[in-house]
Amino acid sequence: MTMKAWAVTAGIGAAAGAVAVMMMPRNNPTRRLAAKAANKVEDAAWKVSDAVHEKLDDMDI
Repeated sequence: MTMKAWAVTAGIGAAAGAVAVMMMPRNNPTRRLAAKAANKVEDAAWKVSDAVHEKLDDMDI
């Protein structure tokens, strides 16, 4: 299996898993854990984005 095919397969699997988790009731422990993980990933992405913007601002591009 090529890397491209593997990446597409993994992406489709992740998307299907995310849909399955979001269809669970809100009080389901799996859904709560997934929501916590998603919030942490979002926070990390914002921190990285802010750091990149600060670096670019410092460079006066």
